[in-house]
Formats: sequence, C-alpha cells, structure tokens
Amino acid sequence: MNAKTVLKGNLEFVGLAELLQQLGGNANSGVLKLVSDYADKPGYIYLKNGDPVDAEYGTVTGIDAFNGFFGWEQAEFEFVEEQVARDRVIKKSRMELILDGLRMVDEGSTPKVGPGQTGKRKGRHGGSELPTLKGPVVDYVYVVDEEIFNDGREVVAQNRFGNWFWVILDGIVEVVRIMPEGRAPILRLSEGAYIGSIISFLREGNVRSASIYAIGQVQLGVLDSDLVAREYSTLSDLFQTILVSIDSRLRSVTTVCAQLVLDPGSVAGKTPEGTFYIGPEKNENLVQLIEKGSADVYINTKIGRVHLMTMGPGDILGRVPFLNTAHEPYSAEIYISRDFAAQDIDTEQIEPEYEALSVVFKNMVQNMTDSISVTTGRISDLIQKAKKHD
Repeated sequence: MNAKTVLKGNLEFVGLAELLQQLGGNANSGVLKLVSDYADKPGYIYLKNGDPVDAEYGTVTGIDAFNGFFGWEQAEFEFVEEQVARDRVIKKSRMELILDGLRMVDEGSTPKVGPGQTGKRKGRHGGSELPTLKGPVVDYVYVVDEEIFNDGREVVAQNRFGNWFWVILDGIVEVVRIMPEGRAPILRLSEGAYIGSIISFLREGNVRSASIYAIGQVQLGVLDSDLVAREYSTLSDLFQTILVSIDSRLRSVTTVCAQLVLDPGSVAGKTPEGTFYIGPEKNENLVQLIEKGSADVYINTKIGRVHLMTMGPGDILGRVPFLNTAHEPYSAEIYISRDFAAQDIDTEQIEPEYEALSVVFKNMVQNMTDSISVTTGRISDLIQKAKKHD
C-alpha cells in the first residue's frame, strides 16, 4: 500500500485520546506524527489495524514514549496510512493504553509539554467525572430509522426485556447500573458507540443489565435487528461462545464498578486463591475454553490485587489478539482452581471468520471490548480516589 496522508490537525481541537479512538475504530494502519513547538523532536506512534504497537521520541521508545505524548498540550498531528513493519512492543489494548496515558497526566507522572494553561483546564472526561467512549464513523448500512431522545429520558431500562440496537448519531448517553443501594453511573457513550448487546440474539428477549439515559438531546440510529441476527446466526459455535464470554466480562466489571461507586470501601485488596496461571511472562499467548473448574481474574491496584470476576465452563480466558477480549495477560492475572481443565483455542483459525464480518458487526464487537477496558479503567480511578481519601 502506498503511503498517503489521510488526516491532519491540532491536538488543541482533537485530543490524542479521541484521535486514537478514531483511528482505532477505523482499523487504520500507519504512522501518527506529532510536532510541537515545545518539544525539540517530533514524536511518532505506529499503528497496525488501529492498535498502537510502538512509539518513538528521540531515543525514548515503546510505552514510555507513547505515554509521554499525552502530556503534549499543543501539537500538530499528521497521520500517514501505510504498512507498518514494527514489531508489537506495546501489548495492551488500545483503550487500556488511552486510559493509562490520560491517568498518568492526571496523576502528574507524565509532564505537560506546552505553554501552560490560563484558567482551569478541563479534566480528561470533560465536564464529567465519567469516562466517555466514542465509536468509529457511523456506517449507515444497517440504520433503518432515527429517534430523538430529550435530556433525561430513559433510553434503556435495566431488568427490562429488549433485543433492539441503536448507534449514537449525535449526543451523549449515560450508562447507569441500578443496585439495591442506589444508582451507580458507570460511563458515558457518544457518537459512533452502540447501545444494546449482541447477546440479545441468543434467546427470545434479553434482560438489560443497565439503564441508559440521554444527556442533553440525543439522536440515535435504529439498527436493522434482522440483519444483525442473521449475521450472528452464521457464526460458528466457538465464535458465538467467545462473544458470550465477552458479554459476561462486561457485566462482571460493571458490577464491581457499581459497588465501588456506591461504597468505595466495598472492594479491598485480596490474596488470590488457586494457582497462578496467566499473567505477564506467564502463558502470554494462551487462549482457552474452560471445560471444568474455575478461573479468577485479578488486577493489580494501589490497594493490592482486586478481584474482577470468576469464570467457569464455557468462558474464554486469554487475549484473542484481533478482538482484545481479555484483561490478561498484560493488565490482569488469572488464578485457577485445583480441578481446572480447558481446551486450547487456535486463534488463527477463527480470525478469517472475524475478518469476514460486516463493518457494523465488527464495530459492535469492538464496542463491547472497549466498554470492558473503559469500565475497568474507571474501577482503577475509583480505587485511587478512595485511597487518597483514606
């Protein structure tokens, strides 16, 4: 593929996080060049299929260079689409990387590079403490109708049945988990993000796991559920199992997040039980289908290891490379029970099935995995905030 410049602009108008989400949502491969009057060298981020795989600023490379760019307050950017020959030295998923980079700026561990700010600078979530997940450019092929929801109107009601989908055309919605203790805001979704779960097609009717409310006026595109259902039905049993497992992960991390929102002291560091099975430098490339026993997922935080979920038979553990399905091995550890048994999955055999999906269906899957990353990032934020108040 010949190199060509496809995007130019300034980080003052399009932040690096939003820019990386856009390039990621469109699965672009190429080099993002950053030039600042306040940096003595240009910076480079290398992307393959939308995922950052390496970065460079002078002699600094990899994740250290990548994180540093989030401190660049004023910079011109230019994205050149081309084949990238770099090895993948940055291994976390795109949304995890974005959230970590933003968090390090908030914490002050990444220095700001720029003229300084006059007046109060907005936080990384704009006017809200909630993270906002933005999707790729909307593909209108599956959009059959449009609906307008005014500020405060309920779009989806938790614990109600429903198997319809929307894509956000304009505006922002807020995802709220209703718990016995009260309402727990989780995250916000904006243009290009999807409302609804693919898993709703597994059976007649699906219970919604959260409520969703319009923030200001919101314009939604109604998706053709029959087309989505038909495409889902063509997937292999294994691929459908993977999607069910992704949905289960999202529900689990949403529950932990909701508990922390309502009671910051409810989640504490724990000593993992079982045998350490997957983590950094431990079975990093392993992807398996659990057949027997259980597997627990833990993330490392400032209060110690926090338990995110317990997986059982039928769940998938390990990161499917082209889906970014899991927390492990780079952002979490897996500990297994004594009676654990699992079947290996060859991800190269199922990748062609994924590549054959429509753009819309791919985007819906990516929306689920990105939501997992964003919600997990919010968990880390809440733990950090609670620790500061101790």
